[in-house]
Amino acid sequence: MKNEFKLLNEAGLISEEALELLRQKSTDVSCQCPGHLLHIYKSIQAFTEYQKNCINATPQDEQIHKWLESTSLNLEHVLSNTIITLARLEGMIDENNQIRE
Repeated sequence: MKNEFKLLNEAGLISEEALELLRQKSTDVSCQCPGHLLHIYKSIQAFTEYQKNCINATPQDEQIHKWLESTSLNLEHVLSNTIITLARLEGMIDENNQIRE
């Protein structure tokens, strides 16, 4: 039976459901690279969210935090694609973009 879910969310990033399924599968491969990438992704995701509520005492602060948020979101996109590509190479995701059982 295949998992029916969206690999990407509406923002074009790996979905939370896919992240959780890949986290569970990451222990099935001999190296720890998938698990490390998933951990880094979650950290960047948290940093992006943090920037939305960071203190802006001056207009320059606001500008800096908007830039940091944008840069962090770009990192999320790059890492999201990296995780998906690695999962394909490791055989965790099939040709139909489904996570293998």
